[in-house]
Amino acid sequence: MKKLGWLLGLFLLAQAVPGAAQVQVGLNVHSGGDSFHLAVGDYFHAPPEQVEVVQRRNIPDEESPVVFFIAAQAHVAPGVILDLRAGGLGWAAIAERYSLRANSFYVPARGSFAGTPYENYYRNYRRGGYRMRDADIVNMVNLRFASDYYHKPAEEVIRLRAGGRDFRAIHEKYRPFHRAPSVRERRPEPVRNSRNEGRRHDDRNHRDDDRRDHQGGDRDDRR
Repeated sequence: MKKLGWLLGLFLLAQAVPGAAQVQVGLNVHSGGDSFHLAVGDYFHAPPEQVEVVQRRNIPDEESPVVFFIAAQAHVAPGVILDLRAGGLGWAAIAERYSLRANSFYVPARGSFAGTPYENYYRNYRRGGYRMRDADIVNMVNLRFASDYYHKPAEEVIRLRAGGRDFRAIHEKYRPFHRAPSVRERRPEPVRNSRNEGRRHDDRNHRDDDRRDHQGGDRDDRR
C-alpha cells in the first residue's frame, strides 16, 4: 500500500511539473545513454548535430562509422553520403563512386583470418580488380574505428568479431577502460623551425662571447 502511494505521488509530481519526465529522459540520453554514437562522433570529429542526423536517417548502428569514413575519404559532407544511401546505393557502390578501392579500407593485421568475417577481404584486397562487398566495408571501417579509438590490436578486435560479437558489443567491452586524451595531450606540439633555432643558438653564443670579452676587458683596465 505504501509503495502504491509512493508511485502515485511520483505520478502527481510529474503532472505538476510540465516536461519533468521528458527532461529526465533527455538527461539519460545526453549523459551517455547512446555512448556508441558519441564515440563514433568523437573519433571522426563529427559535431553532435551530424551524429544525430545519421541516427534520424535510420542508419544501422554499425553502419554509422561508414558514413563518416567515406565522407572523409571522399571530401564531401556526411549528408551527401546519406542521400546516396537513401537513394538505394549500397556501400560498395558509393565507395566505387568516389574511387575508393580495397586498399582505401586496409587495416594492418597479422595472423590467420580463416573462419572470420575478414577472411574474404584479407585474401583478396591486393587483387586490383577485387570488388568489395557491403559487409567488407562495414567490417573494415569498424575494425579501424574500434582498434584506433580504444588502442587495441586489430587482431584482438577480429577475434572478438569472429566470436560473434557485433561492434556495439565490442564498444561496450572496451568503453569502461577508454580514457579520453587530456587537454595537454590534445594540444599539438609547436612546430620548431630548425633554421631559427640555430640562429637563436648562434646569437646566444655571440652574446656570451661578448659578455666574456667585456668582463675580461674590464679586468685588464683595472690592472
